[in-house]
Amino acid sequence: MSNALRKWLVMNGMSYTIFVYVGIFVNLFIWEQNRLIFDVAWFNLTVYVSWSFAFAAAAYLLSKRTVRLLLGISALSGGTAFCLLSFVQLDNRLVWIALVGVPVGLMYGFFSAAQNLSVSLSGTPAELGRYFTAAGSVQQVVTLVVPLLSAIVIHYFGYFSTFALMLLFFAFMLLYSAVMPGISLRAHAEPGEGSYVFRLFRDDLFRKPRIRWLAASNLAAGVFLQFQQLFLLIFTFSITENKFWIAGFNALYTAATLAALFLYRRLRLKDDTLLIAGAGLLSCGFLIVLVPAPAVLIVSNLLTAVGMFYFGAAWNTSQFKLIKPYPQSGQAKLLVWRETLICVTRIATLLVVLSVDDIGGPVFIGLIAASLLCLLAVPWFERRARRAGEGASEPAAEAGDSAVSS
Repeated sequence: MSNALRKWLVMNGMSYTIFVYVGIFVNLFIWEQNRLIFDVAWFNLTVYVSWSFAFAAAAYLLSKRTVRLLLGISALSGGTAFCLLSFVQLDNRLVWIALVGVPVGLMYGFFSAAQNLSVSLSGTPAELGRYFTAAGSVQQVVTLVVPLLSAIVIHYFGYFSTFALMLLFFAFMLLYSAVMPGISLRAHAEPGEGSYVFRLFRDDLFRKPRIRWLAASNLAAGVFLQFQQLFLLIFTFSITENKFWIAGFNALYTAATLAALFLYRRLRLKDDTLLIAGAGLLSCGFLIVLVPAPAVLIVSNLLTAVGMFYFGAAWNTSQFKLIKPYPQSGQAKLLVWRETLICVTRIATLLVVLSVDDIGGPVFIGLIAASLLCLLAVPWFERRARRAGEGASEPAAEAGDSAVSS
């Protein structure tokens, strides 16, 4: 694994600490006041709307500056969110939630853009699988430790003590960003670069089969990714609001995922097999929640946690391998398009979730059905994208080709 990718693993350790805390305890902090699915869905909706804009803005900034700037903006945005959580309270709860959600989305968007482009440009196709597996391992360790420590600190010192600790992590993240690889697209910037997303849509989506299938895969993935992420939290919060129990359940899910990682390494499964195995586990987890008993919800979360690990490792590796042959500017544009499409269907899913009053109602059942269809469609879309790529000339060899939206 290259030195740049090893540095990204260190950065991931710091950023995952923050992201895991936000994913559990900021959502729980919002949930606790009114115990409404709407509040949590509204927070996540504002996060993904700002995330999508941040990712596009970050790709533009990379034509002028390096990933270090993006990481700095990400750290400052996250710090702003935790300052708002600590010191600002508004009578209008929806506005307050949105004020917190927007900088959180900017944090995610700028970090995601910096990481995705750096990984794509730094790693060879053979290294990508190893990197995503290693990054998944780091994430699982952080996911195991952070909730338990956070629950202890919140129990004895309150939420605001953990908000202060997160601000320290943002400071470390800001300092470490200075030693990250100075990857940039300045040497590859093109005239009129600001309209690249729209030119990619106009020039490629309707002409290039590989891009069409990648787009379909990303749109479908956004639906079930958002369903699994949000309702894993909602299912847990509906069982208990005790911080230690929540941390314990999270540790259980993480331990199951680590066992899945061990099995994956022993069996050395191919990406296609891993993708199908992940889809199967996720499908089972989605279906059994139709029996909304607490024990069933815990089993559902176990199945979807393991399924998402398998699915995510295989799907991300497949996507980055398909993007890797393109020139640097083309990779940046495709990554922006990928993130934008995922965010579009995440946002659409959250708009539907806003009308969900309880687990088990008709809207919720409709969401399960839509998530299952999208989940099962992704392996097929990925296979079609690979086949389309096998029949095409190498993008990097197509000088001036609009396959990368030149």
